Amino acid sequence: METIEIIDIDIEDGSPKKNPVIEAVALTGLAGAQQASAVSDLAYSNQVSSTGMAARSQVANQDAMNRLHQGILSQAVASVQAPGPIAARSAVDTLTSNALAQEIADLKAAIAAFGSSP
Repeated sequence: METIEIIDIDIEDGSPKKNPVIEAVALTGLAGAQQASAVSDLAYSNQVSSTGMAARSQVANQDAMNRLHQGILSQAVASVQAPGPIAARSAVDTLTSNALAQEIADLKAAIAAFGSSP
């Protein structure tokens, strides 16, 4: 039987050995650098959210104003078109009064009397 040899292989990157304190400081600096961009990202997302909410609020306000204008206009038209009691009574008297019919008959008779020559 053959024997198997065990060989240890070590691979090194060739860079000088790093001090753990220096590595910790470097990582802290990296976290600090990333913190500014994270704050900037949050500020941007807040601005986008705020703009969206403002747009929705403006649309809601415009819709409410349109509904208010429609209500005001419909009430104004109804008050102009609906006759009051005095106007309604005057219209009934004018259209159904016997005095009016009598006046028209008198005028027709007067025209007929002056229109015919003896």
